[in-house]
Amino acid sequence: MSTSMIPLIALGSAGLYSVAMISMKFWWKIPGVGLTLLIVATLLAAATLELAALREERLGIIYTGILGAEVILIAIASFFLFGENFSYREVAGIALVLIGTALAWA
Repeated sequence: MSTSMIPLIALGSAGLYSVAMISMKFWWKIPGVGLTLLIVATLLAAATLELAALREERLGIIYTGILGAEVILIAIASFFLFGENFSYREVAGIALVLIGTALAWA
């Protein structure tokens, strides 16, 4: 596997983890077998991509990349799907995670 693919694999993993978390939030409103299967499938797929990335890159880099991307994706979903707003402190925390992730991957 090409190391140039690692960021895309990590981003894909983060996206799948985010879909699972968003599905978990919806599960409390519309529980069902289909949504449960979606959660399980996305978690398994995300973990599989994470394992593929870990085969080629250090744990700390993959962890920060996936976590940083998840924070941004979940923040966007929280705002647009659930109408959740953020305090200045929360926005600062999100920004710090983004800066930390960028520094780790630079």
